[in-house]
Amino acid sequence: MGYRLLTIGLIGLIGLIGVQSSVQAQDIRGALRDGNRNYKKEKWEEAENWYRHAIEIDSMDYRGLYNLGDALYRQKKYDEAANLFDKALGRPDISSVQRSRAFHNKGNSYLKAGMEDKQQGMEMFQQAIQSYQEALRLDPKNDDTRYNLAYARRLLQQAQQQQQNQQGQGQGQQNQKQQQNQKGQNKDQQNKDQQNKNQQKEQNKQDQKKNKQDQKNNKGQQKPDKKEQKKQDAERMLEAVKNNERQTLKEQTKKVQASEFHSEKDW
Repeated sequence: MGYRLLTIGLIGLIGLIGVQSSVQAQDIRGALRDGNRNYKKEKWEEAENWYRHAIEIDSMDYRGLYNLGDALYRQKKYDEAANLFDKALGRPDISSVQRSRAFHNKGNSYLKAGMEDKQQGMEMFQQAIQSYQEALRLDPKNDDTRYNLAYARRLLQQAQQQQQNQQGQGQGQQNQKQQQNQKGQNKDQQNKDQQNKNQQKEQNKQDQKKNKQDQKNNKGQQKPDKKEQKKQDAERMLEAVKNNERQTLKEQTKKVQASEFHSEKDW
């Protein structure tokens, strides 16, 4: 009796799971239909909301991920779109045609992202090229993918050439700046040399002026010395004359004294 009840319970549980799965599938299909309806009317944001509702029910539903990527791409949200296509490619149960389309749209998202962002252009173009190559590997007859691949390669080549030109210009500007700096340094050195020359010239003038002043002072000092010498010479001459006169007077005095004194002799 207990075994029978247990069996009935299991059957009821399995049936309930099946009903829930069926309801979820219907909800996903309804959300996708509403999303597609808005997508055709180019109501990208409303379509996005319905597709997000679909993947809320089943986060790995290929149709919801793929269509949400398309809606984001239309709104120029290229990075988010590429991530959605990449998630869609994570489903192992999709066909090669579905996988090729996801790679194609992923390539378009990277291509547009590179065209919008010049700084990351080369990286985005390389990602686009890889995605297009994967799409062509799965569907070699897809001319649209082949055309987009050639276009992405051309954009990558242009971006690389532009980068080389910018690097060349940057190097040229750097060389020009170095030359200008060198010229500036040379000019500064010339100005410094000229300033030193002017200072030396002014110093020479001052030295010459000082020498002239010293010579003038020396002459001024020599003149008083010469006059003094003459004065001293005159004084010596005068002294000599006085000495001569005193000597002469002395000699005359002796003579007078000699003439006035008469010594007596014994005759």
